[in-house]
Amino acid sequence: MTHIYSYNEHSEGAKALAGALGAKRIKHKGSKFKGSIKKTLINWGSSDLPNELFKCTILNFPHLVGEVSNKLTFFKNMEFHQVEESCVPFTIEVDKVREWLQAGKTVVARTKLTGHSGEGIVLLEGADAEILKAPLYTLYVPKKEEYRVHVSKAGVFDVQKKLKKEGVEDANFKIRNHQNGFIYARQDINTPECVTNVALAVFAATGLDFGAVDIIYNEKQKRAYVLEINTAPGLTGTTLENYVKMFQEIL
Repeated sequence: MTHIYSYNEHSEGAKALAGALGAKRIKHKGSKFKGSIKKTLINWGSSDLPNELFKCTILNFPHLVGEVSNKLTFFKNMEFHQVEESCVPFTIEVDKVREWLQAGKTVVARTKLTGHSGEGIVLLEGADAEILKAPLYTLYVPKKEEYRVHVSKAGVFDVQKKLKKEGVEDANFKIRNHQNGFIYARQDINTPECVTNVALAVFAATGLDFGAVDIIYNEKQKRAYVLEINTAPGLTGTTLENYVKMFQEIL
């Protein structure tokens, strides 16, 4: 029997996945669930699990989820595994930030290490810009396209691209999230090979069983850069269908 434990008990993605798989969701409070090695647990984005759940066969161990959820830990781990060139350049040093700014670069101050959907992002621009105190800074890399590549240990099983929503005139192309006028879509997708290659290389270094790798593509450099990995992505339509198929093949 397959069970799902989500980082958020009210996660719509976990609810949709459970319904489509015929799996049971485990309550955060008052659960009478009994773990067993014969039971498979899909960990949907949680970096912490109740002790009883460790008796199960777990997909996405919580400590691995925690490592990719914290952006500084994630980048440091990629450095350790020698795939840091696949990620956007990062630093925690103010002197390096100042060097980037004086070279005419834009810097992303990340005030929240576990933020998502652009949460906690502040753009720093100009040689005289005030450097906001933050636990992590990343170099802003100009991008033509931004992708979400869904990967399991069997390989890539779904790809989406961020597109501007119809009717949105003042979309922010530097921070492409829903709030700034962008959505994930599948039309007009011709994914560069380097995007999937980078997604696979970085994913393999995480030890995860599944995840959604967010990647930007710089056409001038012909290079792809990883921004982060999401272990509880939004699930609707074709994405949900592809996750169900992926889990059915490995369960």
